[in-house]
Amino acid sequence: MNSLQSLLLLNAIGLVTFGCVYSSDVISDYVKNDISQLEKHYKTNDSALAGGGPLFLNVLKYADKQESGEKILLREIVNVYIDILKNMNDTFSKNSTQHIYSEMKILQKEFASGKGTTLIEELNKLREIKKNDLIVQRKAMLELKQVLEKAMRIKIKLQKNKQKRRRRRVNSS
Repeated sequence: MNSLQSLLLLNAIGLVTFGCVYSSDVISDYVKNDISQLEKHYKTNDSALAGGGPLFLNVLKYADKQESGEKILLREIVNVYIDILKNMNDTFSKNSTQHIYSEMKILQKEFASGKGTTLIEELNKLREIKKNDLIVQRKAMLELKQVLEKAMRIKIKLQKNKQKRRRRRVNSS
């Protein structure tokens, strides 16, 4: 192995080590301490919290595999058009609406992901969470650290992307 390869290997090891240390420190020690206190107070180690599955962690897994926003919006727009066309009872436009309805149904099938729930369904599930239920509050405290870590990583990623765009803009000027 020549000196250049050794140097690259050493740098790669340093980056991996720095990345591991960095990723575990996305939450401040103060917040970690507060989370620990809340976990103790709400007794999040209770096996009763395992029932019904997680509150937020499944949604976060879904968010990682999320399809593009354009596709989601187009699917919802097509669904609204299908509902509108179903409700149009004008005899003058019956044939036209039927043809458009058929095309929209084809598009609806095309945009259907077939991968389980959609983003809209996930958002509706989140809205339906009973926020004043003690079990829900305890489960939320149990998952808080993981959710916060994920949110902080996304925040950092968005900030880095924003900085990259700024640099590109400045360099291209």
